[in-house]
Amino acid sequence: MDGESRLPRARSGTRPLSPARNRATSDAEYISPMRVPVENGSGTRRYSSVGSRRSNSTGVPSLVPRSTLAQRMHGKFALAGPDGTPQLRLTQEPFVQPGYADLNPSYEQAANARPVWSLAKPLPRVVRSSMVPTKDELLQNLAKAQHPTENSQRFGLEVDPNDIEQGRIDKSSDPRKMAAQVEDARLQRENNLMNKILTGDSTSARQTSRMSRTSSVRGRRPSVWDLPPDQLSTVQEGVSPNEEPEERPEFGDNPLENQGLSARLDKLLDIPELEKAGYPEDLHPLVQELVEDEVHNNHTTWSVIRTHHREALAEALGVFVQLTMGFCVDLSVTVAKQGDPNTTAWAWGLATMMAIYICGGVSGAHLNPVVTMVLWFYRGFPKRKMPEYFAAQFLAAFCAALVAYGIYYEAIQNYLFLNPDTGVINSFVTNSREVWVGSTTAFFNEFIGTAFLIVTILALGDDQNAPPGAGMNSLIIGLVITCLSMCFAHQTGAAFNPGRDFGPRLALLAIGYPSTLFTDPYWFYGPWAGALSGGFMGAFLYDFFIFTGGESPVNYPLERTQRAMTKSGMSWKRRLQLK
Repeated sequence: MDGESRLPRARSGTRPLSPARNRATSDAEYISPMRVPVENGSGTRRYSSVGSRRSNSTGVPSLVPRSTLAQRMHGKFALAGPDGTPQLRLTQEPFVQPGYADLNPSYEQAANARPVWSLAKPLPRVVRSSMVPTKDELLQNLAKAQHPTENSQRFGLEVDPNDIEQGRIDKSSDPRKMAAQVEDARLQRENNLMNKILTGDSTSARQTSRMSRTSSVRGRRPSVWDLPPDQLSTVQEGVSPNEEPEERPEFGDNPLENQGLSARLDKLLDIPELEKAGYPEDLHPLVQELVEDEVHNNHTTWSVIRTHHREALAEALGVFVQLTMGFCVDLSVTVAKQGDPNTTAWAWGLATMMAIYICGGVSGAHLNPVVTMVLWFYRGFPKRKMPEYFAAQFLAAFCAALVAYGIYYEAIQNYLFLNPDTGVINSFVTNSREVWVGSTTAFFNEFIGTAFLIVTILALGDDQNAPPGAGMNSLIIGLVITCLSMCFAHQTGAAFNPGRDFGPRLALLAIGYPSTLFTDPYWFYGPWAGALSGGFMGAFLYDFFIFTGGESPVNYPLERTQRAMTKSGMSWKRRLQLK
């Protein structure tokens, strides 16, 4: 009887619920940017949102049926394993007390509200200036929109425009035929983007950009062949749609309409207007409506400063932790005179893992100027952030060397009574460890090691490859550093990082060590020239053989990339008042 009597009371709501259940039912929707006040029956006001990343539209976590391993694999035979189940992801969500998001509004904003070029998760997908056509190209493409396979027709190819747009291009012994079809596909996609923006369809564009790539239903983007008949350009009678007419009509019959389109394109594509509007110079105006304003907590004056420099501060902290631990383990092995070199390799790998966990979600945990430069050139990392990142990385390396030296100061002095200072110097900087290691060998030692590191980083960040599960990037990159140290540290010390070598050199010079730290040319051709060239070559190899995204200059026409670099140079000249 007691069991039967308790059941109605639980259903009627008289039984107290747990805090977690209360949050999931009555006070779940505390998401800040999209909250709207709603009057309930009692006359009190509560806040409700249109969505939450922790619950569905009803405020109650959805019951997802159990799935088999084969279903989670989606037919992919990947050594990286399946994605995490919804149930597993929900168990990782923390308890959030009702009202917390009101006082800390940035907590519940979308996880991907802004791009983060992070080593801790897949890299963002961004539209770069080399991907977007110019005004003249757009007008020309729109004027001939009724011939989406014009370049292919020049070589006598009868192809389906829908297949071309989807990239279904057959191999051919004549590379010109493949290039013509590739050009037709690119023009169609650019026209689709411009039609979406010119018609003001920014809401659907924003929703499209947030759709998961793992969706089971992927519709083809609308092309000019999908438009209603009243919106299609007229074709002369007796001319096949696959044949070019004698006279091509202009885009629009009304001159005023054409002038309005041209003015609108001027407004969208004019770089000076973009700078006057206060947008970052790396943010193209065609995608500015897809970017949301961030929400910040800012409880104190320092929090305002931290908000504007949070990424650089996080980067500095991550580098400081990584290098302090790395230098300390090198010193411990050196002063003990009996340590295993593999000890340092494992410690450097685990220290890197810790640093990525510390700052990977904020700054991306580049920890290395080479990584920052590679992500800028090949993945669209904003160049306006690079000076701050470089300053954070080099300053943190300098401070880490001083702290490690201070911690081991007494052990170092005891070691120097009977030993030269070579071992101490080698604990902080890299160089040719033996006299028989020539400059060419030292250069390619850093070149190959950095190239392998960058290839692995880009592979882990490619969501179309086999990205590991949540939180695994940090561990994997740490193991990669361990492996690379075991392979390449014997001859040079394996820097793979200009900041990791240059900062400690300055620190040792400030402490009083000899100027030979910079008279040996290795400091330039090893961790600088070797690491930089190796990093860029590794990124090129990955993009050339595997990566398919358009943000890489490897995957876009050379003239587009050159045009983007020219615009960037002109922008810097205006900024520096050189022109």
